[in-house]
Amino acid sequence: MKKPENTGELVPFKKKLKIDNKIEKPFGRTAVFAGVIFFITGGGILIAGFVILGVITVLISALVIFTFSGVEIDTEKRQIRQYNKWVGLVKTGKWKSLDFYIGVTLIPITTWESMASWSNRTTSNKTTDFRIFLVSKNKKPAFAIKKCNTLHEAKNCLDEFSIWLKFPVFSVKK
Repeated sequence: MKKPENTGELVPFKKKLKIDNKIEKPFGRTAVFAGVIFFITGGGILIAGFVILGVITVLISALVIFTFSGVEIDTEKRQIRQYNKWVGLVKTGKWKSLDFYIGVTLIPITTWESMASWSNRTTSNKTTDFRIFLVSKNKKPAFAIKKCNTLHEAKNCLDEFSIWLKFPVFSVKK
């Protein structure tokens, strides 16, 4: 068998690549914390013998705790799907063509969560993360496809998505 010659040309490799990124919990961290408390309480109710009330409490709290949203990308078919994964088991969402988008961009996102106690004391929590968005044809961010904790990680992921999806990188205008 004859070895192929190295001609120095770059040959793009064809590889199936499915990307699945968990983006966020739709109910928020405060609701998830309350869901954990209700999950434990529901277990206690079940042990106490109140089966119907316990099962309902556990099921509703499991919905809040384990549900999350995400994005799935199939680079071979050039399709993308925003989905919700209900109770961590069932994905719902429709596939769309990547042809509706023209690029990727990086946007810092700052979120504030506040919680008030019965004594009317509030606790606020500020978090900043960096999200990679697809850019629509009217040059506006469409939706997030990746969530990163640091700017360095986000820039690396932005470059990877640009290569994988064969999209240019757009800068955010201030």
